[in-house]
Amino acid sequence: MNFFRFLTILLLSVCLGFTALVVAHGDDHSDDHDEHGSEQEHAEAAKGPQGGRLLTQDDFAVEVTIYETEVEPELRLYGYQNGKAIKAKELKLEVTLQRLGEAAEVINFSPELDYWLGDTVIREPHSFEVEIKASYQGKNYEWHYDSFEGRIQLSERSIQKAGIELEQTKAGQIRTQLHLFGVVAAIPEQQVQLGAAYAGLVQQLTVKVGDKVTKGQLVATVQNPASLKSYSVYAPVSGEVTAKYVSVGSRVSEQPLLEISDFSSVYIEMSAFPSDTEMLKVGDGFLVKDLHGHQSALSQISYIAPQMTGGHIARARGVVANPDGHWRPGMHVKTDVTVATIDAPLVINKAALQQWNGKTVIFIRHGDNFEIRMPQLGRADDTQVEVLSGVPLGVEYATTHSFILKADLMKSGASHDH
Repeated sequence: MNFFRFLTILLLSVCLGFTALVVAHGDDHSDDHDEHGSEQEHAEAAKGPQGGRLLTQDDFAVEVTIYETEVEPELRLYGYQNGKAIKAKELKLEVTLQRLGEAAEVINFSPELDYWLGDTVIREPHSFEVEIKASYQGKNYEWHYDSFEGRIQLSERSIQKAGIELEQTKAGQIRTQLHLFGVVAAIPEQQVQLGAAYAGLVQQLTVKVGDKVTKGQLVATVQNPASLKSYSVYAPVSGEVTAKYVSVGSRVSEQPLLEISDFSSVYIEMSAFPSDTEMLKVGDGFLVKDLHGHQSALSQISYIAPQMTGGHIARARGVVANPDGHWRPGMHVKTDVTVATIDAPLVINKAALQQWNGKTVIFIRHGDNFEIRMPQLGRADDTQVEVLSGVPLGVEYATTHSFILKADLMKSGASHDH
């Protein structure tokens, strides 16, 4: 029994010793391999006395802060040697910011109070690759780190699957528009009431209401009761029979037989309130749409009534081509009248605008990366808005379904943190 107990203890000791050797060797290898990386991660995550990012090298350190209390965001750097603040002006600093899809931005610094102040406003978002160069007492120091904000990655397949549409920022026009209701009306000069040349009896009517006729087509035959001679009545214009006033056998003298209307073009009669008429003028372009949005057409205002109706409404009208007969007299329509056009150096689609952290943003795309931009917006119309700053010209950005990017960004827990 003692022999078996001794053997068991011996085997257990050997196993424990082997395990300790393996663990010890693994720890040594890990330390050799990751020591520099761990120190770098620790340096990047470290906070300085001012609450900024603390970067160290040997006995020298730089603390990076973005200060934005009651001032536009500015970069402030603090220098330390052996843990003590550096006051000497001989410290030289330079920071390069590389934003997504933009040219590198170099910032120079000058001493102010107990920090060095950058010469550039740090615009939103504060998302960039950062390179810092420092020179102090004959030694040079460099650091590089990523500070990304509001950035997500999305593959081409995911973009297509989500239905996200893309456009490029470009120059455009901002149109001030009035949205007026209207009705389609026949043009009186294109309606003809056709009568008989002589009094007589209607012997024949070859057309009925709704029929299409061409100029010179026979439409009726009338007999003179005195001479018993018949004569033919021909259509003087092409169009559609819109009214019939007599029947076969009717005695006619001066009354019309038929009405023929040419609807190849029609009036769009718009109703404008006094505040609208102040902006309207002859020549203003407008887009007319049926109430179902099935068809639209472009035209210009050709007439504005000098008088208001009893309902304090002024009439404005324009002519639209109607080759297929879609615009039927009596049809109610909507119109968008452009009363002013302004050229803008850069415009974006309003569908791109999203709200993030209380600010209006869009998502620009560069490769597989989407990142927020916070444009300063100017004038706008129904579909576009002018960009004054914050977004470069010619960059690709998300429009339709851009809210999906916002949702992904919120799920990732992205925040405004320096």
